Amino acid sequence: MSTTVEERLSQLEDQTRRLHDRLERVEAWVNVPAPRAAPQVAGPGPTRVRSAPPVEPMSRPEPLPEHDLEELLGGRLLALVGGLAVLVGLAFLVALAVERGWLGEEARTVLAFGGSALLLGLGAWLHEHRGRTQASLAACGTGLAGLFLSLTAATVLYDLVPVGPALAGAFVFGAAGAALAVRWDATPIGGLGILGALAAPILTGATHDAQALLFLAIAEAAAVAVLVWRRWDWLRVAAVALVLIEIAVWTFDAEPTATRAFIVLALFGVLNLAAATAFELRAEAKPHAASLIIVVGNAAAVGLLGAWAVANSYQGSADTGIGWWLAGLGIGHAVAALLLLRAQPHNRTIATWLFGVGLVAANIAFVLLVSGVAIPIGWAAAAAALALPARALTGKPKFVYAVVGAQIALAVVHVLAYEAPLEDVAANRTTSIWAILAIAASTFLMARLTPAKEIEWRATADATALAAVAYGTVVLFHGVALAGAWAVEAAVLVEVGRRLGHRVAAAGALGFGLLAALHALSFEAPPDSLVHGADPFWQAAIAVGAVAAAAALAWKRGLGLFEVDRPLLATAAGTAAVYLASIGVVSLFQPGSVDLQAGNLAVREQGQAIVSAFWSLLGLGLLWAGLRRDRRPLRLAGFSLLAVAVGKVFLYDMAALDREYRVLSFVVLGVLLLAGAYAYQRLRRRGSNNLLGTP
Repeated sequence: MSTTVEERLSQLEDQTRRLHDRLERVEAWVNVPAPRAAPQVAGPGPTRVRSAPPVEPMSRPEPLPEHDLEELLGGRLLALVGGLAVLVGLAFLVALAVERGWLGEEARTVLAFGGSALLLGLGAWLHEHRGRTQASLAACGTGLAGLFLSLTAATVLYDLVPVGPALAGAFVFGAAGAALAVRWDATPIGGLGILGALAAPILTGATHDAQALLFLAIAEAAAVAVLVWRRWDWLRVAAVALVLIEIAVWTFDAEPTATRAFIVLALFGVLNLAAATAFELRAEAKPHAASLIIVVGNAAAVGLLGAWAVANSYQGSADTGIGWWLAGLGIGHAVAALLLLRAQPHNRTIATWLFGVGLVAANIAFVLLVSGVAIPIGWAAAAAALALPARALTGKPKFVYAVVGAQIALAVVHVLAYEAPLEDVAANRTTSIWAILAIAASTFLMARLTPAKEIEWRATADATALAAVAYGTVVLFHGVALAGAWAVEAAVLVEVGRRLGHRVAAAGALGFGLLAALHALSFEAPPDSLVHGADPFWQAAIAVGAVAAAAALAWKRGLGLFEVDRPLLATAAGTAAVYLASIGVVSLFQPGSVDLQAGNLAVREQGQAIVSAFWSLLGLGLLWAGLRRDRRPLRLAGFSLLAVAVGKVFLYDMAALDREYRVLSFVVLGVLLLAGAYAYQRLRRRGSNNLLGTP
């Protein structure tokens, strides 16, 4: 008893000495000025005490770390190296004993178990009764590792211990290590105990047995409880990764049936999700990266292992089974997200990740379960259906944009790749149109569900819907009917934009009109029609006439996109009308059969001369009308058309027409230009006199 008291007194003196040394170092670092006495002022009346000026607080140097280099070397590194050296020495001793025949298999096993247990017990006693040092922790860790290695040797190498008792022993060793780690808050000991227990099926070679799976499930449930309770963050990742590796080994080696594989994978998938979500339920701050890694890694591993099991069981029709497995995986993650959000509304990040994993799994499952045009239709419908739940789940508009945008992008890519590819857009006209209409309807509905303040997203959704309508028009129509349909859609959008004040509809009207104009200029009435005419002319008349009518309607109603849109639309309508009339004149003066080598071009030359005269007369008429009504746009249009006529006569007629028609073109143009100059000067002078009040 006296010896124990003396040892405790000696230990107390050592601790007091260390505290005294640290206190002296702290006093040397901190320079606190001594308080000054307040001077008294003598004089009549009561004595007044003058208060001392306030002392400004001095910045203290940052304290030194609790463990310096010497303590690191002496307290931790020596302990770790010592424990490792003990393990290596014991291994060499056993090897030497085996080599020289000193010990049999039973004796070696008993010696290994006894030495490891003794080392574990000694380390625990020292840590409890002789100060919590790193050396005692290293002894405990070495003993615990030795127990697992001894159990592995007894089970796998020597077949001395059956699998069932070996698993039970591994669970006991792991529980003991976890209990000590919890008591001492020692993460390394906890890691050895928990990971050692979880690795028991591999260490004992029992990866095929059902009892090993049951043991692993119980061990993981206990490990999850301890890890969540003690909040050992990254140790969760190691535990889940080890379990997934063992499940993968079991799947590939045992080759279970699909039903058995689904049951086992679902059980361990739920346990792994519990390791992530239960930890987040206790967290008060932002989510941990370890939880996100567990959620994604667990879903990927469980999904792939289940797919392999199905493919291995059903060689012929594996797609359906894999599809249902992934669908169940997606539904499970979505349910977990909703439950987590209900239990902890403030921590939405993990719930969002669960929801995202479920959505990815559901999309893949949908591709495997359905085929053809149903795939893009389903993806487009899912985009509209997810708009409101995703907003309610996350409260983040950008996440909503990402989710529904990805769904629409999948549908668009599938349509462009399979249903209606660009190189053969009308290949599956009767089926692809439904997918395109589904995309248009989905994006239009999403725009209506989007709050008005998110104007960029609403405009993007509406623009996507209009683009889908334009592409669907290409699928349904071709030739002159396509140009006419685009022009009609432009006219409809003009009215929608005017009545509802919808700028996207107004911009869409402009876009559809441009598409119709480009189609007409490319196919029905290309620019060379001004030379060779259009054949047949009725197609050019429909296409260009529809463009002119749509532009005229837009000019009349107004788009409201920018300040000068109405003058531009009026110019477009007028240009289209003049272009169509010119093509009509040229087409009218095209002979049925022309021998170009013989130079029989009289009829065509007449048409070109008439076109030049037509442009000149029309330009003169616009100039006169602008002068009479004092409309500057009409005058500018007249000048422009006269300039085009002059260019045509000097650049084309002079080179292409015979002398007679060349003379006719120049004379007519010259007379009209002189008449225009005279009218301009007379009418402008008269207008100026009226403004000045001159009779």
